[in-house]
Amino acid sequence: MADPCPLAWAFRAQKRLGLRAGLSDFPAVPGFDEEHSDARMLKYSRDGSMLGVALENSIHIYEVHADAVKLLHEIPVQKGIELSFSPKGTFLSTWERPVRSEEGGNVLYSKNLRVWDTKTGQLVAEFERRQLDGAFFQFTDAEEYCVRQVSTELQVYDPRNFAQGTIGRLRVDNIGAFQLGPSTNPSVAVFFPEKRGAPASVRLYAVKSMLGASLDAQVQPLAQKSFFKAEKVTFKWNATGTSLLVMTATDHDQTGKSYYGESNLYMLSARGDFDCRVELDKEGPIHDFEWNPSSREFVVIYGYMPAKAVIFSYRVNVIAELGTQPRNLIAFNPQGRLFCLAGFGNLAGTVDIWDRERLEDGKLFTLDASNSSVLEWSPCGQFLLTGTLSPRLRVENGVKIWHCTGVLVHVEMVDEMYQTCWRPQHETVPPFPKQIPSAPACSAAATALLAKKTATTKLAGTYRPPGARSSGASTSDYLHRNVEESAPKPLYHPPAAARGRRKVPGAAPAEPKAVQKPEMGAADVTASEAGTVEKKLRNLAKKLKAIEQLKERRNRGEAMEKTQLQKIEGEQEIRKELQELGG
Repeated sequence: MADPCPLAWAFRAQKRLGLRAGLSDFPAVPGFDEEHSDARMLKYSRDGSMLGVALENSIHIYEVHADAVKLLHEIPVQKGIELSFSPKGTFLSTWERPVRSEEGGNVLYSKNLRVWDTKTGQLVAEFERRQLDGAFFQFTDAEEYCVRQVSTELQVYDPRNFAQGTIGRLRVDNIGAFQLGPSTNPSVAVFFPEKRGAPASVRLYAVKSMLGASLDAQVQPLAQKSFFKAEKVTFKWNATGTSLLVMTATDHDQTGKSYYGESNLYMLSARGDFDCRVELDKEGPIHDFEWNPSSREFVVIYGYMPAKAVIFSYRVNVIAELGTQPRNLIAFNPQGRLFCLAGFGNLAGTVDIWDRERLEDGKLFTLDASNSSVLEWSPCGQFLLTGTLSPRLRVENGVKIWHCTGVLVHVEMVDEMYQTCWRPQHETVPPFPKQIPSAPACSAAATALLAKKTATTKLAGTYRPPGARSSGASTSDYLHRNVEESAPKPLYHPPAAARGRRKVPGAAPAEPKAVQKPEMGAADVTASEAGTVEKKLRNLAKKLKAIEQLKERRNRGEAMEKTQLQKIEGEQEIRKELQELGG
């Protein structure tokens, strides 16, 4: 089967980097040096044509093709730890930890935020930025303007001529955060936290209205929304830049009802003709919310576990309710046809795949991506990449590639892996087929892993407890049926055996009687071993039941101790041992 699109992905580990491309075995991309033990970050440009890699003593910029890469520039930046490409890949911004020195009694900091031309490798601007959070410029899609926050104002620059300084500004006190929207005529969302009893608010401004503004100029917002209980916000624009979702949150719930604090969701139109609160009918936190790439609807997962998932229109009308499950992550494929509802973090790692055009059929496929830290759709929308990363989990790190039908296509284990992602292909994304395609052939690594699991399952199925044999019940059913009676019962001992033979004081010791020692046959040995195995199975079943109870408490939102979370994390090992014993 030919590749539906030229798939490629990258990873960064403690001792090496890697670029992989091509179904189904994903061989290494030629021309890329993987032996880097000092890599701190890797980042693709939005269209996937360039790749930046931050090393200990330099930044490497690569030109990327479907089956090869070419090193373009080595930029002299030491200890760079974060990178950001502009939307068209024309500029690369780098941030390194600031270093201070004293001159004439003044404390000076290094200009640690730098902007580079990716075609020439030349430095075009540099600024001082002590904190990484919010350090980078936000560029408009056309790269006409870029915006940054400085103290009490937003500043607008022309990235083609940084030397002329600011060409526009928004000077307003108490700016907490901002987010530039997409589109050819973009707006910028600005958050103002609560202050001196006044409510928090979000205001939308047209970027062009900020151009040429003086320090005392009053720029009028396009739209605004005020609310209380908002210490921080998360912005998500739709793809067309016409609507904005704002999640407000507090760290603590003053009512004491929630361990997670309070969260609310609001909608604002960039035209200023519509805004409202998104009414959610299940008590508890908002776990995730995401726009469909079509820009006309969004999905929210909310409420105490098991959480509820609902699709809303861009006018905040309910389109469909997707039920309640222990899920906390939403991901649409680039075409908006398929989407995932997944449960990561402290949840089991189950991923449900839905077809937007067949909601009435419910979830179409489910896959087990336990212990994953990353989930991303491929540019063609047919494959999912999941990754298990350090330091969250230091064992079994690696990447798995799944087809949208739930089939594992490829797997690659990578020791101490810190990053992984698809190579973007925004300019060449093909439309999604009308019918969901079948899965391609699995790679050799995926085939070997599946064969190993199958062999383990068959081996585990050779033993069945005696109580399950005559009834025809499965080992699992037998264990669950008898879990309440799993405590081992004491063996019966005759009274004489319990007390021992009476001894008369002063009497000569009795001659020991000859004791017959019949040889144990194979049947006796098998029965003994079976009893030991059955006892182990009962104990494992008790542990699984205790874990299920802990998971139910966690899903209800109860605070868990570290030892309890460790017990939950050990579930897979217990199930593995259970399978090996025949459970």
